[in-house]
Amino acid sequence: MSDWMQNLQKTRYVMDTLLLVSFMIVSAPQATGVPGHEWLSLLLIVPFAVHLLLHWDWIKQSAKRFSKKITAKERFSLVWNYLLYLMMLLATVSGFLVSVALLPTLNIELHIQDFWSKIHHDSATLIMPMIGVHLALHWSWIVNLTKRMRAKRAKA
Repeated sequence: MSDWMQNLQKTRYVMDTLLLVSFMIVSAPQATGVPGHEWLSLLLIVPFAVHLLLHWDWIKQSAKRFSKKITAKERFSLVWNYLLYLMMLLATVSGFLVSVALLPTLNIELHIQDFWSKIHHDSATLIMPMIGVHLALHWSWIVNLTKRMRAKRAKA
C-alpha cells in the first residue's frame, strides 16, 4: 500500500475514533447539561462532515454498486449506512428545532413543538444501536488497520 493510502487510512481511523468519542459525549446530555449538549452537538457537525469527506470515495462507489450484483451483506451495509446518515440528519435538524440554549443564545426564537421533540428523542435513541451495527459491519477494517498500525509502530 502506498504511503499516501496508508496516511489516508490512518487519518480515517483517527477521525472516526474522534467522531465516535464525540458522539458518545454528545449522547449524554445528563453529563454535559442541555447547553453543553447543544453546543457540543453543533461542534459534532465538523467531525461528522470530515468523516463523510474522508469516506467520499466509498460513498460515490456505493451508489454505483447498489445496482450491481453484490452480496447480501454488502447490500445490507449500503442500506444501513444510508439509513444511519438519514437518522443522524434527522436527529441534528430536529435537535436544532427544539433548542432551548443554542438558538436563543444566537437570538433565534423558535416555538418548540412536541412533534419535533419526539422526533429528536426517538431518532437520537435509535442512533446508538445503529452505530453499533455500523461498527460491526466495518469491524474487520477496524481490526486490520489497528494491527497494521501497531505493527508499523513496533518496527519504528
